[in-house]
Amino acid sequence: MAVATDVLPAPPREPIANAVPRRGTRGRIGVVPTASMLTTAAIATVWFWIPLGILIVALSSIPSVIGFLIAAVIFVYLMRGVEWVERHRSEAVFGMGIGVPPRRMSPYSGFQGWAHQLWLDSTSARFWKGAAHHYLRMLYDMLAAGLALALVAFAFLGPAAATAVRRSDAEAGLSFLPPALAWVFAVVAVVAAVAVLVFAPALDAVIDRWLLSPSPTAVLRRQVDALADARQGAVSSAQSERYRIERDLHDSVQPRLVSLAMTIGLARTKLDTDPPAAAALIDEAHADAKSALVELRNVVRGIAPTILADRGLDAALSSVVGRAETSGVATTLDVDLPRRLPDEVESVAYFVVAEALTNIAKHAAATQAVVTVRFDEATGLLHVSVFDDGRGGAVIDAGDTATGLAGLAARVRAAGGSFDVSSPSTGPTIVTAVLPCAS
Repeated sequence: MAVATDVLPAPPREPIANAVPRRGTRGRIGVVPTASMLTTAAIATVWFWIPLGILIVALSSIPSVIGFLIAAVIFVYLMRGVEWVERHRSEAVFGMGIGVPPRRMSPYSGFQGWAHQLWLDSTSARFWKGAAHHYLRMLYDMLAAGLALALVAFAFLGPAAATAVRRSDAEAGLSFLPPALAWVFAVVAVVAAVAVLVFAPALDAVIDRWLLSPSPTAVLRRQVDALADARQGAVSSAQSERYRIERDLHDSVQPRLVSLAMTIGLARTKLDTDPPAAAALIDEAHADAKSALVELRNVVRGIAPTILADRGLDAALSSVVGRAETSGVATTLDVDLPRRLPDEVESVAYFVVAEALTNIAKHAAATQAVVTVRFDEATGLLHVSVFDDGRGGAVIDAGDTATGLAGLAARVRAAGGSFDVSSPSTGPTIVTAVLPCAS
């Protein structure tokens, strides 16, 4: 499957870097957090020593470079996997929506890229915060679970030991709590053990949010990168639009106007010597003028569709789908919009659908297309997708083989959204755009 990304070169990043963790105590205590703590403590009794042993081996093998490299690579891969598991475990147990810190990606490929990526990972704050989180969680969970186990053990064994000591031979010199006091302490120990098991996971959540969250600097850097991408997308989109308008004027309106000027010139030369021929040329010029007006109206309509401003996105897309069906591609439109969206969002969504359907008619050899537009009130995102059952192979390419997808990618990026094309060589093709709708 060929999955295209933005046309402008930019280092790939992991998503959700600026998510704000949800605070509060809800969900931090209960059966699931307690079970998670006990499971971690049980696994840690064995697992605790494995990555630590590998790290010690790596450090002790520095003089023999090969041994150090092998142990270091194993340790890096282990910790990367552990961080992934810990993030999913934390989200499943506590559901705090902790964001993922951005990860620097190597621009190289092949062995050089693999080695460089290992270096970037092993020298990043995210990597060592993940390792510290893993070991801090294991230590804390082992201590909490061990304390609870010791309290339970005392609750069961304390009164029995007190009774046995009391009944033992006085000459043996044994001493312990009086049985009555031992029973009181046993009850207190049981209550304390239950309290530890119930409330100790709350600190697990604090540790997760502390060490798994991106730093404020990383969040700010990610926002700056996103703004830079949006700015670059706006510039690319404006250039693409200007080129399209110039091309449309050059290919359609300009020839009509040139023909009109030539026809009027010929009519003027024949006006005195051959009035009937001049009249015919004037009629021809009149037809050229009307054609030029139609072409000019089409160009203007492509810049700012009147129906979009007057009647909204639903009506505008219905018009686009109606025109697409005249090209022989059966098209289904499914729109769910509870209200009008900001003008710029409607405009971008309209052009995504219009350009995608134009590409389908020109390049896809498809028989069916489906346009789906959904607005999610909870997230404030507009989801636009265009599916076709054509031959596939569409890619975002700004070169000579460009099919307009590069311009759409720039336009969506300028609006702060995301744009993807999934188009395996055997089809089908799905073009998706997700647009934020700040209102």
